[in-house]
Amino acid sequence: DRTERLAADFSRNTTLFTFSLGYAADHTVTRTIACSTNGIWTPIDDLTGDLVTTMSSYYKLFAVGLGEGGNDDFTVWVEPYEFNNPAGKIGTTVSAPVYDRSVKPPLFLGVVAIDMYMDAFEQVLGEGSTSSSMLQRFVQLSTARCPKLGLTECELDGLRFLGGGEQATCGVCNGTYAGIVPEKCPFQSDLPNNLWHNTDMKGKKYED
Repeated sequence: DRTERLAADFSRNTTLFTFSLGYAADHTVTRTIACSTNGIWTPIDDLTGDLVTTMSSYYKLFAVGLGEGGNDDFTVWVEPYEFNNPAGKIGTTVSAPVYDRSVKPPLFLGVVAIDMYMDAFEQVLGEGSTSSSMLQRFVQLSTARCPKLGLTECELDGLRFLGGGEQATCGVCNGTYAGIVPEKCPFQSDLPNNLWHNTDMKGKKYED
């Protein structure tokens, strides 16, 4: 009833993430709550459960949403800060999410980031690295739209399966989770074999 009132008052659906801590904890109620609100329920074992990792896994649902809906080229810029090496040098960090877009919905793989000095920004923009106008530029660059989560029931069940196995699903897909659960390539290592495979910018200055 409460979630229905929230939807009526704010025109937004409520998604609940629930967890059952320990072997003796109730599973039925918490699983039902998650399934009825398009959320995710995860059981956490007393001995082998990783509490921190499990309770932070909700980000996967929203990470899937950030892969679409106008956020394809989304990046995050860090407010300029002082580097340790060389000491006193002002720089920033820019990062971007990486998705496998060969599947639907795009599968979140991780994040790439790079550090850079602020010298080039100051030259090109004619502004100090710590000026209010420069900070406002960084805020605008890092603003993303809230994702509209349009996952199918099977895709959502795939996320539940990743977090808690078959028992965490809502039983709508009969164990088929294509596109959500990553498939391991045969005879291929998960580790990169050439970190400099993309050498387009190698040897160039920041100003370039």
